[in-house]
Amino acid sequence: MQVEEIPSSFTDPRRGPFVDRFRTALRSPDIAILDVGAGRRPTIPAEWRPSGTHYVGLDIAGDELAVAEPESYDEVVIGDIGSHVPALDGRFDLIVSWQVLEHVEDLQASVENTHRYLRPGGRMVAMLSGSYAVFALLARVIPYEIRMRAMTRFLGVEPGTRFETHYNKCTYRALDALLGTWTGHEVVPLYCGADYFRPWPWVERTYVAYEHWLVRTKRVNLATHYLIVGDR
Repeated sequence: MQVEEIPSSFTDPRRGPFVDRFRTALRSPDIAILDVGAGRRPTIPAEWRPSGTHYVGLDIAGDELAVAEPESYDEVVIGDIGSHVPALDGRFDLIVSWQVLEHVEDLQASVENTHRYLRPGGRMVAMLSGSYAVFALLARVIPYEIRMRAMTRFLGVEPGTRFETHYNKCTYRALDALLGTWTGHEVVPLYCGADYFRPWPWVERTYVAYEHWLVRTKRVNLATHYLIVGDR
């Protein structure tokens, strides 16, 4: 498979920058990839993977891994990224995680484990939600069950597919510090929270104006999402 076969445009403004950070890793055959927390929907589709790829799914929810399409994973590991699994040490060329790390209770331990699991020269690419996004602040005061009912009704979220969030160290400054000991790293703030307010157009317009102010004034610690990259 040639890397050019991967789509270069996505409707989700987070997806393109995320894919761009691991795109080059898919130029080499016979690589090992760890997908953290993807469950039933692998982050990297099978058709994007180079020949000889060994694709491993790590998820705390074994029932989610169990309902993945056949051949989604070559190997599955039921476990928490925040808990060290020695058998995974030094095995992977690439680790990916899409909207999972805001759910872990100990982000520092989780990032340290991804470093352990990479081979020298390997890369970790993750997208996560920010601690000070408006929806994250609302999550701190609205009970989980009420949030899930609202998201199902107004945003079409499938029941049972969203899990409790902790937002531990999910800020620009904290993430930059956590990755500071890696050989190379990048923390990219993104501002993509308007979809949460789509059912209420006047609220959405007000929110978009707020996000534009965040971008203009470079309030990176208030970003809704962060793309993080770590090179071992």
